[in-house]
Amino acid sequence: MKKIFLALMATATFVACNKEDKDEDGTSAKFPKEITTIVGTERTVIKYEMQDATRPKKETRITYRGNSSYGDETYHDYDYDSSGRLQRRTYYSKEPYFHNYIYTYRADGKLEKEETIALGTTLYATKVYEYRADGRLVKKEDKPANNNDGNYITTTFDYPSTNVVRITKNTYVRKDGKNGDDTNEWHSYTLDAKGNVVKDEYTTTTHSYEVTYEYDAKINPEYVNFIIQTTPDHFVTLLTPNNIIKKTVVTAELNKPENVTKTVYRYDIQYDGDYPIRIKVYSVPKDEKAPQVLISTTEYSY
Repeated sequence: MKKIFLALMATATFVACNKEDKDEDGTSAKFPKEITTIVGTERTVIKYEMQDATRPKKETRITYRGNSSYGDETYHDYDYDSSGRLQRRTYYSKEPYFHNYIYTYRADGKLEKEETIALGTTLYATKVYEYRADGRLVKKEDKPANNNDGNYITTTFDYPSTNVVRITKNTYVRKDGKNGDDTNEWHSYTLDAKGNVVKDEYTTTTHSYEVTYEYDAKINPEYVNFIIQTTPDHFVTLLTPNNIIKKTVVTAELNKPENVTKTVYRYDIQYDGDYPIRIKVYSVPKDEKAPQVLISTTEYSY
């Protein structure tokens, strides 16, 4: 009887821990206090002062290059509305220069607009989002304010099936008051039941690409509400509920479809419970005897 009671207590504790690790909407229940990323000779350290478990109030980002002990520093301040949503993000550095990013939401809580305010007063650019009646994103317009020179980008979102999103991006550059030629690109994303991107298909003028992803069952600590709410198309940047453990890129020449190349990346992840604390990404050579090449290292502190 005592063994049964202890087993039940262990089960209850396990369930309670899982509830604490992940919120009911599938987002992470905690956000890292520090993220360090190393790519080649460049090391970026991001430190957060937290408002609560999942929302930072200040970010300090330092990028070191080579063997230098001095890095480039930038900062972000985060302000939230009464509903806990990010309403203002202020970017600044040591130079007398800063941007405000202002977020406006619809009555249903979805992001309607992001405005970039330069030097605190001048509207510099806007992103406007449109949705279907069922709440799915259908359009994103990213453009300079007041028809100024710059990049004009319109992205449309179509849903051929419940788990497939086809994205078409149209871009043109306005210079000296004149519009340049349009350029178009598309991606077709396939998502699993959890919202992880498992396939990304697209073409360029010369090649077709199929990128597939495999995931663990653990929690992505960066998959938190304040980021998801302000990036309705977050899956495009691979902000997903779980962590990638393998990436495979298959490339084919359009004029010579028989010319196919395959590149594999392996993600070596060290965990503390349900959360990653170190992720190393390796390029896997075709020759199994050849050493794998380290591409990047990311470390999380909580």
